[in-house]
Amino acid sequence: MTWYGADGDMRRAQLTGRGRRYVERLRETRPRDQEIIISGRITELRESGWVKVKRGTARNAQAYDVHFEEPEALLRMRPGLGDNVHFRVRFRQRLDAVGIARSTGYTYLGPAAEQSTLPLES
Repeated sequence: MTWYGADGDMRRAQLTGRGRRYVERLRETRPRDQEIIISGRITELRESGWVKVKRGTARNAQAYDVHFEEPEALLRMRPGLGDNVHFRVRFRQRLDAVGIARSTGYTYLGPAAEQSTLPLES
């Protein structure tokens, strides 16, 4: 194992079998899934089954890359750039042994009902 020390010098060490097993255990990940709704406007489409949905119009608005496991489902929807969409997605994080997210992804599950506005009382 090699790393840089606080003084900038390169440090090296060899791990024992026990140390290697410990590091392997730390690198193992487990999934954590959650179903969420993503609403926004389509800013990018890919034939391979990926859609980029941007939450707002601001340049730095949050954007999500949503994967369609069946690209045909995306084609049947006939989406266009700039279309407003409401997707139900599975948000999956891969967490390591310490609980740090190592990867995240959004997979399309189906359409979400558009949230209706509540009537104002006078």
